[in-house]
Amino acid sequence: MPYPEQTLTDRLLDYDEVVFSREVPDTPYWFEIVETVSGLAVDSRFELFCDSATRRKLLMKPESILVLARKNGDEKWDRITYADREYQEFIRAIVLMADDWAHSPGNKERLHFFARYLASDHPQIHQQAYLEIGRAPYAMIKWVAQDVPVEKIYMLLGNYRFIDWHNLYILMLGQSRDPGDRGYIAEKVRNTARVRSTINLAAWLTAFMESHPENGVDEVAQLYFANRHRTREELEQVMASMSVLGSQQGIASMEVFKLRYKIIKSFGLLLENYPAMAGEVAKNLAMWQVQAHVDRLSTLKGNEAILDDSAMYLVNYYLSLAPRFRLMQTP
Repeated sequence: MPYPEQTLTDRLLDYDEVVFSREVPDTPYWFEIVETVSGLAVDSRFELFCDSATRRKLLMKPESILVLARKNGDEKWDRITYADREYQEFIRAIVLMADDWAHSPGNKERLHFFARYLASDHPQIHQQAYLEIGRAPYAMIKWVAQDVPVEKIYMLLGNYRFIDWHNLYILMLGQSRDPGDRGYIAEKVRNTARVRSTINLAAWLTAFMESHPENGVDEVAQLYFANRHRTREELEQVMASMSVLGSQQGIASMEVFKLRYKIIKSFGLLLENYPAMAGEVAKNLAMWQVQAHVDRLSTLKGNEAILDDSAMYLVNYYLSLAPRFRLMQTP
């Protein structure tokens, strides 16, 4: 199942008028408004093409409707979705909350609203909740993780039809400190490293290092940075996970500081065995404003046999800024 980029909420909030409608009895392809959800729609009846499958569902379920929307001044209605009774309640709630979300810093209220629906058994509601939470910053995903029962997470991870959607639930599972959950994550990471898979790799590594703050970074470094037979794709996924964890806010927190320190320290092993990854290292060090591995990066500077143009630019850029950053001692 592919991962959509636009949510139902994005679409609903982009319109001025949202209505529920049904086909007029015995009048094919003519619809009437049965409820105005937002706006001032006054149309009585209007012509609208509807595919045969949806028409059959509307006939079989008298409580079901089509959700239509349009902007002020438009005459034509855009079809949004088919909705049964439960989905209608969900859509009403979304439209009702629109004004509150507009004034919520970072849209925390919006995320909190959808987090409640991640455990929903209704496929459309669950999908929309996932899309809303799945695109949130990692810090907010951590914030709402407690709203989803761990049993539901395992059930969803067992559905391989949605394997491209698993990343969110993996990251949520990484917030657990239950020994059984931590063991499950560790086993997944070790098996993934053994078979050299990259499916959901960055998410599993993030969850592993988050749930094993005492030794997770060191083990990942040994699995990937010390092994000279890893692919570029594997290494990029490792760096993606480390970048997320190292970029967490609240660096004043000792646990966050320790994790970032361990990540930066592990970069030395990466540069030793995979010098072509120097650009990724430099990019993160610049983002975190830390002075580390300067000698190693200086040695690689300008080495066209190892670094491509992009990596060389990143290394040069970092080295030009490094003297301004605070020094972090690394071996």
